[in-house]
Amino acid sequence: MKSGRVTLVCNVKNTFVMKDVELLESMGYYVYLIHSPPYSDPVRFLFNRVRELFMGFYYALFSDAFFSWFNDYHTSIPLFWSKLFGKPTTIIVGGFDAVSSESLGYGIFLKKNLRQSLARLNYKRCDQIWVVHSTLRDGCPNAKEDSAIRSGIRMFMPELITPIYEVPTGYDNTFWRLESDKKPKSVITVANISDSRTLERKGIPLFIDLARSLPDFHFTIAGIQLTKELKIKLPINVQLLGTQTRDELKTLYGKHQFYFQGSKVEGLPNVLCEAMLCECIPLGKAVFGIPDAIGTTGLVFQAKDAIPKAIKFLTSKKKYDGANARKQIKEQYPLERREKAFLSVLKTSSK
Repeated sequence: MKSGRVTLVCNVKNTFVMKDVELLESMGYYVYLIHSPPYSDPVRFLFNRVRELFMGFYYALFSDAFFSWFNDYHTSIPLFWSKLFGKPTTIIVGGFDAVSSESLGYGIFLKKNLRQSLARLNYKRCDQIWVVHSTLRDGCPNAKEDSAIRSGIRMFMPELITPIYEVPTGYDNTFWRLESDKKPKSVITVANISDSRTLERKGIPLFIDLARSLPDFHFTIAGIQLTKELKIKLPINVQLLGTQTRDELKTLYGKHQFYFQGSKVEGLPNVLCEAMLCECIPLGKAVFGIPDAIGTTGLVFQAKDAIPKAIKFLTSKKKYDGANARKQIKEQYPLERREKAFLSVLKTSSK
C-alpha cells in the first residue's frame, strides 16, 4: 500500500532520473511523473507548457512534495503550483543547471535570457536545492583552469538564500557487480552522444587520442548515436557501440579492465560509478565529482598531462585491484544515503 504521493518533473528520462522514481516507489510513494522533453520547435514547446499547467495543478493538489530533476523551463509551472499549495519543493541539480561554458555552448548561466531568468527565479522560490556534487554549489577551480568553464550556483547567484545540500546519486551494488572475466588491456567509456558538442564535452577526442597512443590496447565507446553531424575518424583499436540497456552495460563493464572518464563538465558521473562497482579500474579528469568518485582506486589526471599520465598508468606493471574501486562506490554512494535525503523532505510534508 502506498504511503503517499510525490510529483517528479524532468526534461529527460535519464537512468538516474528513473532510479529516483524506482527508489521513491520502493519507499512506498506513488510518483506523478511529468516528462517534458526539451523541444526547440514552438508548437511542441508550448504544448509542454500547457501540459505542465494542467498536470502541475492536479498533481500539486494530491502530492506530499515536489521534486524537479534539473532546473529549466519544465520546472517553473509545476513549481509555481506546488508552492501555491504549500508543498515542500526541491530542485535537483545535475550539471547543466550550474555551469557556463562558452566554448561548449553549454550551461543555463551561459546566456542572459528568459531561460536563465526563470532558472534564477526557480532557485529563489524553491525550498531547497540538491546538488549531486559540492562543486555544482561552490564551483570547480580545475574546470575553470582546464576549459574556462565557470561553475557553482553560489558563484552565479551570491545573493541566493535558498539552502543548497550535497545529495549524491546512489547506486545499487547488488545489481552492479562483476559477473565475468575481464579482458586484459581493455578500456571503456560510456556516454549518451548524438552531436559534436556532447562528444567534446564528454572528452571523447581525448579518449581517441589515448587509443592512438596505445595500439595494443582495445578501446570501446558505448552510447554513440551516429548522425550526419557526428563524424568520427577512429583508429582500428576502437569499437563504437550504440545505446545500451542496463544489462548490456553491466556485461560491458564486466569485460573491460579499465574505465575512462575524460569529461570537461560533469556532476557525479553515473557511468563511472557503475563501472567501478563492476570492478573497472578508473581513470578520470580532475574536475567536478570525478576525483571524489575515484579516490585512491585509480588515476586522476589534469588535462595538460592526461595522455602521458594515462599511458604510464595503463602500461605500468603495478597491479590495481578492481575490488577496491567497487568498495569505494559501495561505501561512498549507497542508495540508503539518498533514501534518507528523500525521507527528510517527505517527513517535513507530513508535519
